[in-house]
Amino acid sequence: MNIKKIIADCIHYKNIDFENMIIESISQDKGDYSIPCFPLAKQEKKSPMIIAEEIKNSIIPNDYIKKVEIVGGYLNFFLNIEKISSEVLKEYSQKSSFSSQEGKNKIVCIDYASPNLAKYLHIGHLKTTIIGESLARLFEQKGYTVKRLNYVGDYGTPFGKIIGGLQKWGSIEDVKQRGNEALQEYYVKFNKEEESNPELTQYARGIFKKIEEKDPEVYPLYEFIISIARADSEKMFDLLGVKFDDWRGESYYNTFVPEIVKMLNEKHLLTTSEGAKIVDLSPYDLTPAVILKSDGTSLYTTRDICAVIERKKYYNFDKMMYVTDIAQILNFKQLFKIIELAGFDFYKDMEHVAYGRFSLPEGKISSRRGKQAVLVDLAEYTTNKAREVIEGRTFNIEKPENVVKKVTRAVLNFSVLKTERIKDSVFEIDKAFAFDGETAPYMLYTYTRLASILRKYEQNNAFQVSKNLDFSSFDENAFELVKYINTFVDIIDLALTKRDPSILCKRLMDICKTFNKYYNATKIIDGDENSTNAKIELIKVLKNTLSVGFNLICIDSLEEM
Repeated sequence: MNIKKIIADCIHYKNIDFENMIIESISQDKGDYSIPCFPLAKQEKKSPMIIAEEIKNSIIPNDYIKKVEIVGGYLNFFLNIEKISSEVLKEYSQKSSFSSQEGKNKIVCIDYASPNLAKYLHIGHLKTTIIGESLARLFEQKGYTVKRLNYVGDYGTPFGKIIGGLQKWGSIEDVKQRGNEALQEYYVKFNKEEESNPELTQYARGIFKKIEEKDPEVYPLYEFIISIARADSEKMFDLLGVKFDDWRGESYYNTFVPEIVKMLNEKHLLTTSEGAKIVDLSPYDLTPAVILKSDGTSLYTTRDICAVIERKKYYNFDKMMYVTDIAQILNFKQLFKIIELAGFDFYKDMEHVAYGRFSLPEGKISSRRGKQAVLVDLAEYTTNKAREVIEGRTFNIEKPENVVKKVTRAVLNFSVLKTERIKDSVFEIDKAFAFDGETAPYMLYTYTRLASILRKYEQNNAFQVSKNLDFSSFDENAFELVKYINTFVDIIDLALTKRDPSILCKRLMDICKTFNKYYNATKIIDGDENSTNAKIELIKVLKNTLSVGFNLICIDSLEEM
């Protein structure tokens, strides 16, 4: 329901677009919506109070508006709670009411996560992964086909070091038994030994050269290592609720480098600088982009050029998005400009979604895997905390291990998304498990409370006789919830437009806070059948709304907790 349009249509004051002037009132005692008359007063050279009075006198009342008041230059509209509540709850009674098909037949590729398979996932991967996944779900909510791309680092000398470490100090049996943890130990040990034995650097490079040449002895070992590292990453992504459509990484796209270098040369984009091949971007206020180093090896930018050209051929995307930290802004400006200069029109469809740094309080989590805590450490710590949260509780619907998994996922994912995307943030992990305040457990508990009310209602046969709904008992808190439901699609749209799921997180938190305030002041299932039915209808739609919203911010709903 477009309430702003309903209000605007009843105003007959000159030829003014009032719909875009209407704002939500700052407090309930000042109505539901307001029109600030100050801009019009300046334009008309009259006082805001006079303008407000003139607008009020032009209003032709309708059934949706209960009364209109003038306060300090604002025209405040009080709405008909019963009528609007009835129509809004009917409109949004199904989850599908919050989705659309505006993106039908359009493809969005989102490049996120992108771990280096030679190393553990670190805490920074949590932010790229969850922002990327949330954006993917937001696009799908609007009807787009989304391709989730995990551009993994599976190429380079680090893999020579892992194989070198395996050959010198490890065994295949050890890797089969301990998996990626064994590989990481070999990698760390090789790097440490390399400090006092520089010859090991050449040794690792030699192994990597054999990988490039697909040496019959070394290449199968490389493929085995990649499979172990990928399985370890997939396990972590599964914990977060993320699955990728495409795992093609640097090794795949590196095969296209000669072709791309030839193309750039033919388009007269390459110049030589100190033996390296570069694209001079100084006319566009950008630093030069190195395409080939003086020794002829390619760089990350080179392979990014290969990747996006191949992705356009393979997926024929309508939009190509990259979710990386803010430090990569220059790299993507260079990439987009090179694609434009090379004559590819799809440069207009490429977008970099940058985010601020994400960290833990220093020393909060110790690691037995290296110098600092990595994502697996954080996941283990969070899972143990989740077990503490549900310890001693009994569950009739959810299995305890499933609850632990969902609480862990919710805490980790919400910790990333609740802060404005571009801002740096610190994950206060212990506070994140509190049942009060702006936390994931608080929101999950609110959802389980809604589910519990509905179960109790369904078990009470006395209230199953009629479907008559009486909204006269709805107070300001109930109506605030109705308005939240009515504008939820707008919030989804805004979060997608701004590429910022924190907007959605904030609204979901507002809904939870308002519902708990309403619940503590109101008896939901009372002695009046029709009044109860109306309140239960609100509960049902709220539960649907939170379910949709939780999914969009990568949180699984819980029926009990």
